[in-house]
Amino acid sequence: MPERRKPSICLMQASIVIPTYKRTNMLGKCLGGLKLQNCSLDFEVIVVDDGSPNQAEIAFFIKEWSKKNNFPIRFIPCSHQGPAATRNIGVKYASGDIVCFLDDDSFVSDTWLEHILHQFKKQNNVIYDLVSGCIRSYDRTKGLSLKLEQAVYHGRHWATCNIAYRKDVFKKLGGFDETFPEASWEDNELGLRAIWAGFHYVYAKEAVVYHNHESTLRKYKRKCLLNGRGAFVFCNKYIRKKPFWALVTPILMSRRLIYAFLPPVWIRNSASPIYLRFLWSYYSLQGFLSMFRNYSGKDEKFS
Repeated sequence: MPERRKPSICLMQASIVIPTYKRTNMLGKCLGGLKLQNCSLDFEVIVVDDGSPNQAEIAFFIKEWSKKNNFPIRFIPCSHQGPAATRNIGVKYASGDIVCFLDDDSFVSDTWLEHILHQFKKQNNVIYDLVSGCIRSYDRTKGLSLKLEQAVYHGRHWATCNIAYRKDVFKKLGGFDETFPEASWEDNELGLRAIWAGFHYVYAKEAVVYHNHESTLRKYKRKCLLNGRGAFVFCNKYIRKKPFWALVTPILMSRRLIYAFLPPVWIRNSASPIYLRFLWSYYSLQGFLSMFRNYSGKDEKFS
């Protein structure tokens, strides 16, 4: 097998920012995919640790992995501030004109970066400012993860496990909003801000990332609750500035509650796309309402 391109250490055309927290095994797989990139342009990899309790272990792992694979990685340790702040820190250290974001439990196809960067060239008289790619399940067996890919996690998105911005556009937007405390909706909110500001977005289906989707219903329900909590933070932010978006978001999020009248929901068939979509609406709404109850009675926008 021919030796793949190694990232340079200066004059980057692309910077790949990966936030991490406590994980090493999946992070190693993520870095392994980047090492095998068939990309004609230079790029750098920046890993930002979000104050992991085992931060020293992660720093040692990256140092040894980088040395063993002859693949330079910039490691940025920081205090625990959440995923939005961690990504913003990574961008401050980025040398590239294009900033790509991955999650530490993602694995890229060998042509991922080439397809992402290609979209930033002038296409049909349009210069694109942000590009997202296709997200597939890391587990390709016929388990829950693959069913979630097919039933829920498909189509266009602004998810940070596979998206890229022009760095100057990212800075004009002010980066990710760090008032989002969890890994939920800070990516959607930035994507919407970009569209509202008139920047051009395109979806590149050939830029494939394999993501570690939930493997059990219990984990999936937790993800849905997280989605609902993030949606509340979004709505709370925009209830006065963009009331339409603040009001329509929980309605759209809950629209599949109507599936409660269909047989697959009665028998709780986890193999059914209808049941999985129903759970997304049901538990997302539960997460939204839990945040609403926490805010009620306080001097807040929704009170």
